[in-house]
Amino acid sequence: MDELLRELAEHATLPFARARMLPLEAYRSPEFLSREIDLLFSHEWLCVARAADIPNNGDHATALLPTAEGDRSIIVVRDHDAIRAFDNVCIHRGAQLIDASEPATCNSARFTCPYHAWTYRLDGSLTGGPYMSESTEADGTAFNPDRHHLNALVVEVWEGFVFVSQGAPDALSPQLAGLSEVVGRFNMAGYIPIYNSVDVWDTNWKLLVENFMDAYHIFKVHKNSFGATGDDTPFTTMHPGTARWAHHRVMNPNDADMCHESNTSLDGDWRKTTVLAAVFPGFVIQLQPDWLWFLRITPVSTRQCRISWQVAVAPEMLHAQADADAYATTVMDLVHQVNSEDHPIVEGIRRSVERPQFERGPFSYLERNVYDFDRYIAERLR
Repeated sequence: MDELLRELAEHATLPFARARMLPLEAYRSPEFLSREIDLLFSHEWLCVARAADIPNNGDHATALLPTAEGDRSIIVVRDHDAIRAFDNVCIHRGAQLIDASEPATCNSARFTCPYHAWTYRLDGSLTGGPYMSESTEADGTAFNPDRHHLNALVVEVWEGFVFVSQGAPDALSPQLAGLSEVVGRFNMAGYIPIYNSVDVWDTNWKLLVENFMDAYHIFKVHKNSFGATGDDTPFTTMHPGTARWAHHRVMNPNDADMCHESNTSLDGDWRKTTVLAAVFPGFVIQLQPDWLWFLRITPVSTRQCRISWQVAVAPEMLHAQADADAYATTVMDLVHQVNSEDHPIVEGIRRSVERPQFERGPFSYLERNVYDFDRYIAERLR
């Protein structure tokens, strides 16, 4: 581990011109994964939902956060104008309040424990529990529901996405102000969800983040999906990242179908521009004038990662369709094809990093955002 941390310290100082892939041990070491969970996932803002997933009072969803002790299940709930997050655990005896096995959202006026029926309001306060009238608090006073509350997490909504903190010291939005200048014009908070899923892939979580931000593989791996109408690589512009996020843009002057004519928020080249962005550590988005694809990537082990992902469509585009379901199917057919093209590649790389059979060659200019992400890892974990 000491040798890996020494290599990381050196890696963090490399300029882009000399950049390489992270040391291979960073993808296969269980000790390093524990360090990632402790220093990244337990101390950074993590996306857990979209506000559009829970538009009505009482709408709620669950999410899993990696911790050193295992996955932490939380509830994200709409309480009138506020969005709140709580541990998905009854404070009485620890029973799980909501079944976290399904990604779908639900609606409830209260959260009732399935074990002893302790019941909580949407703000996390306890209304009471049956057969507790003769019980006392630890100090000997009569049982008082007002003294008990679900454990709350700090919540911040950025551009329609709900983030929670397990220990981030600073507010999120100021850190993403530069990214808001890029994506804010799309009004993506209003995009309408059409698909929601949770998958597990047999690859290291960092390899999938790197793949999503890698503009170099598109012309080859996705020649039959994104590249079916031509290679967009000449229209790709890489932008240097920051310590918190990175992005690049693809503007194809020949694409006239990405933005509906009723869209008045985008003008000029933006009407034909796709933005691919990452908010570190594991949140990535592909944002277009017509639809949005985002992934929340978290580690399961060194060999597996969990992908909570969704596709949403710009409202003016969806509402203009004569058959909205058919349009959604067309979008999802494309996304599923892209996934099927990436899946064997990133799983194959995971197998390769477990046996050191290759040198880490120099980066293409199209891998600038991979370098940004790797530098974030190196600087945070060295």
